Amino acid sequence: MNILVTYAIPQERVEVDFSGCTITYCETGIGKVNAVLAVIDAMADNKPDLILNIGTAGSADRDVDSIIICDTFVDRDMKKCKDFGVAYHLDFKEELKSISIIEDWDTNNICNTGDSFVTRIIDEADAFDMENFAVAALCKRRRIPFVSVKYITDRIGENSVKHWEDKLEDAQAGLQQFFNR
Repeated sequence: MNILVTYAIPQERVEVDFSGCTITYCETGIGKVNAVLAVIDAMADNKPDLILNIGTAGSADRDVDSIIICDTFVDRDMKKCKDFGVAYHLDFKEELKSISIIEDWDTNNICNTGDSFVTRIIDEADAFDMENFAVAALCKRRRIPFVSVKYITDRIGENSVKHWEDKLEDAQAGLQQFFNR
């Protein structure tokens, strides 16, 4: 199995090893546009069977330093246009059922994506980030399973930006520990 591992910034990159899998890494940069453009290029070169996002996120109700795994993605910027038929909610529950390397993961979480850093609770979700929905939309279009492992760095509304910056080193260590188990 070819796995494309995506992450936004170098501080989120960790080593991933699944027996019998080829792993390729893709640094996307921050934001939906940067992420989807980087992943399009990486997909062309690597033909992945699975795209695995690793990164940081804020949360309204999850503990800082916890890890959650998301299989559903919401675009908070496009949700306002849902009455016009704009897709703003995608899930990968069916696509992920056949991926044996993640069968023990609790993937039943929602990642809410938008082009701004969330500083107040604006919507229900388990994690808030700035990249995943765009990559999820691309994966749906290309019929490639997508899953995201998020390290919670901050609580929404509690000086989120500063806490995120302060927790990047802890996030990298926590994510690496998750993948070492």
